[in-house]
Amino acid sequence: MKLSYISGLLLVFSSTCFGVAKEIVEYDFKRTLRKHTIVSADIENIFFSQEDMKGIFDHFENDEGRYRCESFSGIINLDNNESISVEIIKHCYEKNRYIIVSKQYSVECTIGDINTDKFDYLKSDSINAE
Repeated sequence: MKLSYISGLLLVFSSTCFGVAKEIVEYDFKRTLRKHTIVSADIENIFFSQEDMKGIFDHFENDEGRYRCESFSGIINLDNNESISVEIIKHCYEKNRYIIVSKQYSVECTIGDINTDKFDYLKSDSINAE
């Protein structure tokens, strides 16, 4: 009985720590983008200029966590010579809707959804191979 009680406490504690870590990563991502200007981005070897990236990450919607299809790895380059690793996941059923995931730290964190037509050039390798 004592062992199951300790196991339950450890499970609650680890879940809480994981949730707090994700909140910190999301806060850090958004704070970094507010404090610094995006200079460029490289997503799946496609270059996006500062003008291309203008306004894309200004408004995040809640992520429903469903309907994830193609995913694309990328780097966002900032004006302070830092970069943020991201994964951009295309929503399966809604055009121009993308889910942004921070890959900056060991804890991956969904930042939120964005609506943009700027990522229309992104295609998965499986589609390009056809």
